[in-house]
Amino acid sequence: MANRVLRSGKSNSWWSLIFFSIFKIRRSMAVWILFILSVVLFGAVAITLFSSSKNVYEFFKNFQYGVFIFNNILLLLFILLVIIKIFGREFEDGTYLLLISKPYSRFVLFLLKIIALWILILLFLGTIILFAFGIGYLGNIFNKDPQYLQVYQNLLLKLFLYSMALSFFASSGILFAVTFLNSQVVLLIVVIFCSLFLVGGMPYSLIMSLAKTVELTFANDSITQNYPVPIIKSTINFKKNLKKDLIKYPHLTNAIWNFYDEWSYSDLNLVFKNDDYKDITSDPALRVRRLDFYKNLGLTVPKTEEFEIKKLKTWDSSTRYLYDNKLEDLKTIINNVGAASGNDVSMKVNFATDYFFKSEQELDQNDPVQKELADYMAVVSKAAGSWTNYITMNLFSGTSLFYFNPTASYYSLSTTNDSKLVTVNRTLLEGNSFNQTDVFRQEWDNEYKGTLSDYNNGSDFRDWVLDYFDSPTLFVLREIEIDILKKIMDYKLLEEQPIKINNEWIKYDNLMNTYGLISKFNIIEHWNQIWTASLNFTPYWFEPLQRSNIDFEVQNNYLMSYQDFRLALGVDKKIDVDPAPFLNISLIQYIYLGLSCLFLIFAYLILRHKNIT
Repeated sequence: MANRVLRSGKSNSWWSLIFFSIFKIRRSMAVWILFILSVVLFGAVAITLFSSSKNVYEFFKNFQYGVFIFNNILLLLFILLVIIKIFGREFEDGTYLLLISKPYSRFVLFLLKIIALWILILLFLGTIILFAFGIGYLGNIFNKDPQYLQVYQNLLLKLFLYSMALSFFASSGILFAVTFLNSQVVLLIVVIFCSLFLVGGMPYSLIMSLAKTVELTFANDSITQNYPVPIIKSTINFKKNLKKDLIKYPHLTNAIWNFYDEWSYSDLNLVFKNDDYKDITSDPALRVRRLDFYKNLGLTVPKTEEFEIKKLKTWDSSTRYLYDNKLEDLKTIINNVGAASGNDVSMKVNFATDYFFKSEQELDQNDPVQKELADYMAVVSKAAGSWTNYITMNLFSGTSLFYFNPTASYYSLSTTNDSKLVTVNRTLLEGNSFNQTDVFRQEWDNEYKGTLSDYNNGSDFRDWVLDYFDSPTLFVLREIEIDILKKIMDYKLLEEQPIKINNEWIKYDNLMNTYGLISKFNIIEHWNQIWTASLNFTPYWFEPLQRSNIDFEVQNNYLMSYQDFRLALGVDKKIDVDPAPFLNISLIQYIYLGLSCLFLIFAYLILRHKNIT
């Protein structure tokens, strides 16, 4: 019974010491000011993010301004003030001497004050993070975009964990310094560190900006195009991020990448340039191979339609039809029939394909590939303003995904009172025929650009052609295809072609050597990247309406530093497409964890032997 009372009394006295330390902080005006500033900061950040962010990338990037100010200034100053209050000032005003004269060991005093310190840190961080959560929920009521709230919540959680790690290192280091330095000196040191932290990722941003101006040259003289460093890094990053599910529309993107990645560079180049199937007389093997792939994804359906032009007025000069047992062009036939009988020539055209792309409404929302394509179509439609604008911009490239069955597609001519013109279905396979996509392109340009068309046979025919080819899905898919093809082709180029060692390469290599040296010893760089490496970045995607332009820095804040890599050459002078980052973040985290523990141990050892008078 006596022992229980003794233990209870000792426990109560320990809590008294903890609350005594906390009570001292409660009366500190400076600490309250820091707390209020932190609350105001995150309130302002949350309101600004939810009210003015144009997209989730901008939301993600701008959140880091709050992190930059809070962690580099307010949090460090809070920890400094608390440690000075419950450690430094007690050494200087004699309170610590009074405490050690009581029946407490120095280890117990040290431990209890550490507990008080961490209670205060947890209260400080917890209150601010919870307040920020609350403001975020209010902001989402007005913004009504669930993705913003999801990203915001994830960022706050990461911020709490990162702040705890930074607090452990900062509190250990400051406590170690306070044990043998005057509080004013420690204050000066921390203020200097805060100032340096405000420099943030500027060295990284500056050096990487200079590196972006470098254009590298391949040793193969047949490749005349120089490749800017950002394009090369973007190509490498695309495949890395694809593996990490950091590319939007992953089912669709992975399917297209895996399909084309097996192709040769020369075949890819034909597809990229629309040269895989130039006209109905060329080899359709590559195009059919592509369309069979999309058919297997469930993106195409068969489509056959027929239209009769009652009075054929004009046609292209290359199409032939039998007249008087001879192949004649259609204009000649029109003139001959008119001269012979005074009658008009009518024409039936039949367009048949096994690979017509589904409309946006026909895409299956339960199929992940089709749903992702439909989702991206909504993005493109908004960016382009209208499908008419979009198709006009992509008219030439989009027709790369049209292919018509040459045996099922046909045309025929007929008239009255002219036995020389015998009506028979002439298939496209028989040669000297027209290309349906040529008809579509010319009729489209005639309708929307006012240009002349070889197939101008009235508005009814034009409306039928435009209605038949009404397939925004195809044009959007072709844009995605081109975007991904460019990355695959560039990646194969990097794997196969050596780099020329010239002044541009030497300039780039020197810049990377400089940054590599800075990054190894720069504590600010380390903590910047511990934070940024912990983030769950929003998946990236190509800029709509821009060819293969994907910005992997769109979420980066220029005040921060990010995990990056240098372009390195192997013994064969080819670029390493699987480079290691400058910094091993896991190793750095363990190093700072070890340093923090050492600081705590040294602080205790100094206090244990410190002569306090």
